[in-house]
Amino acid sequence: METTLMSTKTLKHWTMDEIKETEAAAGHYWFTPGAMRFFRSRVGWKVYQGPGGVFFVSSEQFADLGRGYVAPRRYTVRQFLPDTASVDTVGPFNELTRSAAITAAKHYAEGGAA
Repeated sequence: METTLMSTKTLKHWTMDEIKETEAAAGHYWFTPGAMRFFRSRVGWKVYQGPGGVFFVSSEQFADLGRGYVAPRRYTVRQFLPDTASVDTVGPFNELTRSAAITAAKHYAEGGAA
């Protein structure tokens, strides 16, 4: 049986503000105003974490304003990776309801499989 040790950064309790600050300090741009505006992204303030990692829920809304089309807002589970200060998508992108994304984020944080 292989045991994986989590970094000390993962063991701390992360807030969304700390995730944003750490990601920006590493030179990443996931949370920049321009990126958030382009994808019409919103990020929840709740962080779900546990033995499975650090997760949060984002939502995006596709819009083609030239054609007068705005899609419904959909949700995605994201994983924050403290060792690299990066954000990854877990599971389907922009396909979940808010409640389904929250349930999935809790599941992944508890160590459940994607």
